[in-house]
Amino acid sequence: MGRLATWRQRSGARWARVPFLGSLYGRVFIIFWLTLLAVLAAVMWAQRGDPRSLHAIPSPEKARIQGQIEKLMAVAQGREIPLSVLVARQNQHHGHRRTPYKLYWVPDSAPLDALPRELRHFMSRTSDSATPMQRLYRGTMLAGPFPVVTPEGAGRFYHARRWQPRLPFVLKILEKPEHLLVVTMLVSTPLLLWLAYTLTRPARRFQAASRRVAHGELVTDPQLERGPREFRDAGRGFNQMVTALNQMVTGQQQLVSDISHELRSPLTRLQMARALAARELGDSEALARIEREASQLEALISELLTLSRLQSQGHLERERISADALWQTVVEDAQFEAGQQDKQVTSNVIPDAMLTANVRLARSALDNVLRNAIHYADQQVSITVEQKGAQLCIVVEDDGPGVPETMLKDIFRPFYRVSAARDRQSGGSGLGLAITAQAIQQHGGQVNAANRPQGGLAVCLYWPCG
Repeated sequence: MGRLATWRQRSGARWARVPFLGSLYGRVFIIFWLTLLAVLAAVMWAQRGDPRSLHAIPSPEKARIQGQIEKLMAVAQGREIPLSVLVARQNQHHGHRRTPYKLYWVPDSAPLDALPRELRHFMSRTSDSATPMQRLYRGTMLAGPFPVVTPEGAGRFYHARRWQPRLPFVLKILEKPEHLLVVTMLVSTPLLLWLAYTLTRPARRFQAASRRVAHGELVTDPQLERGPREFRDAGRGFNQMVTALNQMVTGQQQLVSDISHELRSPLTRLQMARALAARELGDSEALARIEREASQLEALISELLTLSRLQSQGHLERERISADALWQTVVEDAQFEAGQQDKQVTSNVIPDAMLTANVRLARSALDNVLRNAIHYADQQVSITVEQKGAQLCIVVEDDGPGVPETMLKDIFRPFYRVSAARDRQSGGSGLGLAITAQAIQQHGGQVNAANRPQGGLAVCLYWPCG
C-alpha cells in the first residue's frame, strides 16, 4: 500500500508538471482521443484476421499451390498440349476429390471479359503486388498472381478453391453498424470509467470534507489539493476557508471563556457585599432578590464555561463504563426531583451495554434533558433506553406543550428560547440543551427532537457503543 501511494503521488506530480495534462479539460481531451484510438486499433486488429480482406498466403499453402502449377506445366510440356487447353480440361473436374480446386491461366495479352467477376476484382486489387496474395469471395478463396513464362508467352496463374470458414465471433459482430456500435461501447467503457473515477474522486473528497465541516470538524485536508489543476485550486481555497473559520471560532470561544472568567471576580465581590449587608442590616426582600439573581448569574457563567470548554476541546478523558452504571443515578435523581413537584418519571431497565465516554459530560448531557423535560411536563416524563445495533438510543418524552415544528432544530443552539412555552421567566439560561448537543457530538453521537402525536416533546440521544 505504501508503494502504491508513493507511485500515485509521483504520477500525479508528473501530470501536474505538464500544464495541458494537469488540467481537467486536458485530461478529458486526452481520454477522448485515447478512446478513439483504442476503438480504431481494435477494429484494425480484428480486420487482420478476416479472410475477406486481402492478406498474404501462408507459406505451406503457397508452396502447395506452386507445386500444383508446376505439375500442370510439366504435364503440358510432356504431352505438348497448350496450357490453356489443359487448364480447361482440369477445371471440368473441379469439385472431384482429386481436383478440389481451380486454376485460371491468364496470358498477359488475353482479354478479361470472360473471367468471373470476383476474379477480375481480385486481379485489380493484386495488380501491383509483388508477392501472391489471397482473399475470400463468397466461399471461394482466390490466390495469386503466380507469374509464369511458357513457350506460348508470359502470363499469370490464379488459384481458386472452395472454403467455408467459421468466422470468429469478433468478425461477425463487425458486419453490421449496430454491432460496431456495441464494440465501440465495450472498448471505450474501461477508459470512460477511469475518466469518471478520475473526475469524481476529487468531488467525493470535497463531499467528505464538507460533511466534516458541517459536523463541526474544522480540519484541513491535504488530499483536496491533489488531482486536476481546477480541483487543486478549489481544494486550496477550501482549506484556507476552513483555516479562517477555525481561527474565527477559536477566537470566539476564547472570548467567551475569558469573559466568563472575568465575570467571576465581580460576582464574588457582589455575593460578599450582600452577605455583609445581611449581617449588618438583616435579611430583607431586596437582599434575597440580589441573592437569587447572583445565583442565577453564577449558574449561567458555569454553563458558559462548560460550553466553551466542550467546543474547544478536541479530546476528552474517557473510560469504559456500562450504560446502567453511567446513567442509573441520573435517572434516580430525576425521579426524586420530579416527586418534589408532584410529577412522575418512569424508566425501563437500562441495558448493560458498554460505552467509552467522559462520565461527567455523559451524565450532564442526560441530566440537562431530564431537567428540561420535568420543568415543562404537566405530569409525566418517560425514559426509554434501547440498544439498536452499534448505538444506544435514549428517548426522553414529556407531556408538556411541545415546540413549534420550525424550531425543533434551534432548541440545541446556545441561548435559544421558544417564546410561547419556554420564556425567560422560567429561570433557565438556555444553555442546557446546547451543552447536551456538544457533549454528544464530542462522543460521536447525535441528538434530535420531535413533537409527540399525543402532545409533548421527545428528545432522542444516540450514543455509540463500544
